[in-house]
Amino acid sequence: MTDGQDGTTQRALLAGRYRVEEELGRGGMAKVFRGTDTVLGRPVAIKILAPQFADDANFVTRFRREAQAAARLNNPHVVGVYDTGSDDGVHYIVMEYVDAKTLADYLAGGGRIMPERAVELAESVCEALAVAHAAGIVHRDIKPANIMVSRDGRVKVTDFGIARLTTSADTVAQTAAVLGTASYLSPEQAQGQPVDRRSDLYSLGAVMYEMVTGRPPFTGESAVAVASKHVLEQPDPPSTLNPDVSPELDAVIMKALAKNPANRYQSAEEMREDLERVRTGRPVEATPLLPEEATTKVISRPERTAVLPRAEAPGGRDGRRWIGVVVAILILAVLGGGAYLLASALLKGNDRPVQVRVPNVIGFTQGAAESAIRAAGLKPVVRTRVTSNPADYGNVIDQIPAGDALVRRGDTVTITVGKAPKQVDVPDLTGMTQDEARAALEARGLNLGNVTTAPSPQLTGTVIDQNPAPGTPVSKGSSVDIVLSEGPQPITVPDEVCQSLGHAQSELEKMGFTVVISDTQVQFNPDCPELNHVAAQEPAGGTPAHKGDTVTLIPTTNVSPTPTPSPSPSPTPSPSPSDLKATKP
Repeated sequence: MTDGQDGTTQRALLAGRYRVEEELGRGGMAKVFRGTDTVLGRPVAIKILAPQFADDANFVTRFRREAQAAARLNNPHVVGVYDTGSDDGVHYIVMEYVDAKTLADYLAGGGRIMPERAVELAESVCEALAVAHAAGIVHRDIKPANIMVSRDGRVKVTDFGIARLTTSADTVAQTAAVLGTASYLSPEQAQGQPVDRRSDLYSLGAVMYEMVTGRPPFTGESAVAVASKHVLEQPDPPSTLNPDVSPELDAVIMKALAKNPANRYQSAEEMREDLERVRTGRPVEATPLLPEEATTKVISRPERTAVLPRAEAPGGRDGRRWIGVVVAILILAVLGGGAYLLASALLKGNDRPVQVRVPNVIGFTQGAAESAIRAAGLKPVVRTRVTSNPADYGNVIDQIPAGDALVRRGDTVTITVGKAPKQVDVPDLTGMTQDEARAALEARGLNLGNVTTAPSPQLTGTVIDQNPAPGTPVSKGSSVDIVLSEGPQPITVPDEVCQSLGHAQSELEKMGFTVVISDTQVQFNPDCPELNHVAAQEPAGGTPAHKGDTVTLIPTTNVSPTPTPSPSPSPTPSPSPSDLKATKP
């Protein structure tokens, strides 16, 4: 074990398997090293949690849970997670090693990327985010440093170090801590509010802005100043900084950067489809931006209206006097009517209701929806409904009345908020039969999923592995996959005939066989007449057997067995003359 200059502990070998080599990078929470999986002989990237977090049990638990969640993501645009664990207080995640540069390397120093290529890169990131969001994972730190581009142009999204499962309880009770990098923070992140998948899309919009313009949408002297601009200011359209940006791409980026999550793309797949439209030259779903001349046109001073000369009324001054009398009467009538209406209103009250328009809060978090409803002069009523879609947890999935409906001020608006199913811990099924495992799962409201088999020294037909692991909290109704033992895998008995007894015994025992050297019989083998060699074996070489089976070795003897002589045939006696006579007819 060695200590780095900054105090972090490094080990030459983690878990007896992962060799830690040179440092690749570091962040606020962890260092990343290049390493080698000595068992599989492949290069890996190893992320080691910083020492200041290693003693925080809650942080370590989240670190491990997030690694396990990321390991379930299977997509060519997501850096794979192979393993996670702890070794003598060192907490680590083993990931796929990608020989690539980060997007931040390409953008260093104000570099730009051609808009067509930026669209292709963003499409790949959207694919990675779609997979993560479907698994209930919000990345929360999309930025150029976490987007890797290989030499052949492949894109990989990495670093779920501050990702959160949207199904976890600590997602709802967010603290005021703001995570991520200021230049790419969504407005809700900058304010320490709960985030969902639309926050990742805002960050991707900020990354795209920098790709095509050479700078993020907002800059400032401090992270606080930049975060404040994300909340309060609108960025200039990218085309004002780079005329090569098409109106369609302008519209996509600006929609992703909408302050209100409800006005952004609602899913990564929706954004990817619009990017594909940009790439293929089709109209996009995002609202195109108005041309500058349509929004900045200066209204010239209107021409002064000519005053027509007054026409002389019939009857001269007398006519004008009568007109004055009529006008006075009309004014008094109007004033009298107004007084009557005012008095009626004061005495009887104004029975005419004031109507307001119901805001559309589908997709809002519960808190944001309640605020929007109150701001419209209405009263929110909250109900909950269990849903199987993790993206709906904590968000409004239905409302009555519907958005844009006209109702009386003060009326109630009932919103339905998605709620995760009740969580239960997965039982330990190890050693159970398939029927026993099914019964144990059904007792906790879970289902038996896929059943596969694998060779194992454990009793045939018993559970040797399961997914999710024992103790993992899951929703009721979830499925648990199991692996049943096929029993020991047969192995072939080697042919040890004519080998020395010591060598044969050693080789067989290494393979797991029980070796018996016969002391009751020996055998002569002309191919190996030397003593202390194997003349024969039972079972014979090439026979399938299992570990633990007995192999009997019969020693050689140098005494050749004496052949048994064959008996000599007795001579046939010659017939006597009398016999010959007797045979005559």
